[in-house]
Amino acid sequence: MSRPVKANMSFKRRLLTVHVAALLGLSATAPALADGPIGGSHVYRQPARVRTAPPAPVTYAPPVTDQVAHIVLTADQTAATLELAKGKSAIVELPTEVRDLLVTNPATADAVLRDKRRVYIVGLAEGTTDAAFFDAAGRRILSLNIRVTQPVDQLQTMLGRIIPEAKITVQPIRDSVVLSGTVRSAAESEAASRIAVQFVGGAPEKVLNMLSIAGKDQVMLQVRIVEVQRNIVKQFGMDMNALLGQLGQDQFSFGISPTYGVNGSLLGGLTGGYRLDTTRQPTLQIPCAGSLGTEAKCLAVVHGKVYATGVKDPTTGKEIIVGNGDTATITDTAGSTGLNQAKSMLQAFERVGLIRTLAEPSLTAVSGEAGHFLVGGEFPVPTGTDTTGKVTIEFKPYGVGLGYTPVVMSGGRISLKISTEVSELSSLGAFTLINSTTNSSGSTTTTPGLTVPGLSVRRAETTVELPSGGSFMIAGLLQQTTKQTIDSLPGMTSMPILGALFRSRDFLNGQTELVIIVTPYIVDPTRPQNLQTPADGLDFASDMSTVLMGRLNKVVKVPAGANAGRAYQGPVGYVIE
Repeated sequence: MSRPVKANMSFKRRLLTVHVAALLGLSATAPALADGPIGGSHVYRQPARVRTAPPAPVTYAPPVTDQVAHIVLTADQTAATLELAKGKSAIVELPTEVRDLLVTNPATADAVLRDKRRVYIVGLAEGTTDAAFFDAAGRRILSLNIRVTQPVDQLQTMLGRIIPEAKITVQPIRDSVVLSGTVRSAAESEAASRIAVQFVGGAPEKVLNMLSIAGKDQVMLQVRIVEVQRNIVKQFGMDMNALLGQLGQDQFSFGISPTYGVNGSLLGGLTGGYRLDTTRQPTLQIPCAGSLGTEAKCLAVVHGKVYATGVKDPTTGKEIIVGNGDTATITDTAGSTGLNQAKSMLQAFERVGLIRTLAEPSLTAVSGEAGHFLVGGEFPVPTGTDTTGKVTIEFKPYGVGLGYTPVVMSGGRISLKISTEVSELSSLGAFTLINSTTNSSGSTTTTPGLTVPGLSVRRAETTVELPSGGSFMIAGLLQQTTKQTIDSLPGMTSMPILGALFRSRDFLNGQTELVIIVTPYIVDPTRPQNLQTPADGLDFASDMSTVLMGRLNKVVKVPAGANAGRAYQGPVGYVIE
């Protein structure tokens, strides 16, 4: 009976030896993942790897998904760099035994010596520090540069879960993060930025978005701008004045003139009435009456080719009749002693104007980038003068302008920020520079100088979202202006019939409507052979054809059957007038 017992005990001893050997074998590999007291006394199982379902795997940098990093150094290494996330730890295996260690900034990282060749490094706060390790003889074994950053593994994991098809890398820089990699669209890039902003505490300036969009979409924008203006101007007034008395004597004047307060002056039309000016009349030299002698000559006012002057010839005693009055010259005179000068003019003007502005620009831009379009010109605006009196100018644009920024979103929808403007030069709000000169006597003379015109502007700006090929209209941009003034003599306005002679009216009515139709398309490049221009096929006529036939371009007869089976819809071709 004793032999089986010994065999059983021997088997138990062998089994215990195997268990101890297996335990020691596991403990030899434990330092790579252990974070306990003395090596071999505690064993931690390696965490199970969780396999994420397709699609493409997410790239992590640096590899901080494991709680503990394991670094093994060789005997020929005397310096190394370790990057840790805040709150993470690392195990450093040294090639020789360590007696002492030194950490320059314990508030950033802490180093714990567990046994003679294993050191535990723990990141405590963001920053950098150094750690030096010495052997029993005081020789330095290793210099370790430790950099502690904020933990970004949670942000990395969240971005990989929310945007699984994107390849985003998160890298910390002090208290900020940098997003790099590739996303499919601008919407994914914006979503990643918003998530990162919340991770850093809601500060957008701490997120640097370096994401690139793979295969950016291009958006072509077709815009149709139509503006119709209708203006009505009506002006009516009386311009009257009278001057009594000869020059050099007592004179009396009376006058009334329209001011046209809306438009500033009479714009045209009919001006008619009565005008008298006795201070400038046609004169001829005739013999003077009286005892001045036959050789004396005097000026006489003549009207017509044959005119009786009313002056008697001193030699014959008969009235002098002029037969060459058409050769009289205009001479300044003192004028009549009665009605010296007079004017009574009726002014009437009416204008009806219609203006139509049409622009159909087409512009293509990459998703997320801005595009600009301008049809018009630029006009100079003075901005200042230097010490020598030279005027510096700056050019300002005007005309039909368009600016937009498209962003292609998921599902092929387009977020569009558009601003359009229609501007034209106008005399309203114009500014005129006055030139002043001072002569040697000290008097100053002013003359009108450079006139800077004003701008009449219609502008619209909005942000919409619509599919490719969809259209929207910006309408309701209406403007109606009505101005009217009546200038009159006080007390004479209400008089019937005669009151109209003392009144002047200036009336302006302006109506403007602006309509903008916008259609975006997601487009792809095409071959140059598929594109046409207005100059394709245009050939100027020869001199003989231009002179004899009056043609500007050559006319080519289309071969028979060239357009067979082709159907045209809408306006086709180009018209040269």
